[in-house]
Amino acid sequence: MDDVSRSGEALVITKNGQPVAELHPCRGTRRASPFGLHLATRLDGDVVAPLDEPWDVLQ
Repeated sequence: MDDVSRSGEALVITKNGQPVAELHPCRGTRRASPFGLHLATRLDGDVVAPLDEPWDVLQ
């Protein structure tokens, strides 16, 4: 794995002489998101502040 990381080249993994997988180096770090794969999600306003009016479902 260290050789793949250093060289930047993919390594083909075989089983009984047949390719079954490729090991590639990571392309870099991704932007951290509290939403995991939902990178386009954004927070508008204070999401932890108390509600102005209680919701009916809370009663």
